[in-house]
Amino acid sequence: MVAIQNTHPHPQDGQLCTTVYQKPSYEPYYLSFNSIHPLDMKKNIPFAKLLRTIRYCSTFQTYLNEREKLRMALLVNKYPNKIIDEQFNNALLKFGINESLTLINYNRSRQKIIDFPIKEKLLVNYDKTIFVHFV
Repeated sequence: MVAIQNTHPHPQDGQLCTTVYQKPSYEPYYLSFNSIHPLDMKKNIPFAKLLRTIRYCSTFQTYLNEREKLRMALLVNKYPNKIIDEQFNNALLKFGINESLTLINYNRSRQKIIDFPIKEKLLVNYDKTIFVHFV
């Protein structure tokens, strides 16, 4: 099957399921936790990647598989377990999900994340706005 919008659709038990698409050249390397980048930038990686995993994985089992692949990739990149767990929890809390994802609540929680309204970016009128950058 063909990948659509970073998802990998595949038949499973007579239904069409989706999971995260990985290019054939994919390598599990993200910004190293030991880099000099700001901490909030490094914390955003597990946060954003988990939300992507939830949005793209249509079944609880594929979510569990992808979440563990993500955890392993983050550990390879020196992310502490404490930061990974904290950011995984923060990702759920952002959408008002106060419980761990289970087989019973996965579809409901996933739909809540998918349906969450996206903030529109404010348009900047560059003709009337001056940006000053100090180095």
